[in-house]
Amino acid sequence: MPANPIVPEDLRTRLSRIRGIILDVDGVLTDGSMTFDENGREWKTFDVKDGFGLVLVRDLGYKLGIVSSRTSKVVAHRCAELKIPEEHILQGERDKVAAFDLLARRWGLDAFEILAIGDDLPDLGMLRRAGVAAAPADAVGIVREAATLQLTKPGGGGAVRELCDLILEVRRGARADRPSAVEQPQAPGDGDVIPFPFGRT
Repeated sequence: MPANPIVPEDLRTRLSRIRGIILDVDGVLTDGSMTFDENGREWKTFDVKDGFGLVLVRDLGYKLGIVSSRTSKVVAHRCAELKIPEEHILQGERDKVAAFDLLARRWGLDAFEILAIGDDLPDLGMLRRAGVAAAPADAVGIVREAATLQLTKPGGGGAVRELCDLILEVRRGARADRPSAVEQPQAPGDGDVIPFPFGRT
């Protein structure tokens, strides 16, 4: 397995347009494990490096949002630590496409300016809606096949940090004749297609 995902130039172009990031929780920010104590209280483990990566992109002006089909006080607490606004944390969402569209409206962004990352079937709709769709290394097969960016790290084990580092790398390496990621987004061209195996459009 390569140390870093191979990112073709056309995908770098898409990443340079990203201004918002929408994340699933279980299997993305965590390893997908569900642990309960004897009183039925839920425990989750988050990767501190993932969190720091999110802080780095947040401080550069990228919008961060959570879309999860489950509801958890632990997630709300972790998001508060990361200073993700409450109105950008959508839990208990059965229709993740509708949740994606809601965040896009709240942010004032077009779909092509948003990256979504998910790991399982409920995430497919929002991944297909996003300008860039990312999947951790241990995402289910159909999700990895649908992703424009297939990460090499697993959910809860560095996938989110890997994603943030790639966004930062593309931002630093953007050519002068291209818009910066946050300041001047550019609509995708008609021929802006990422060939297999990097994903489907």
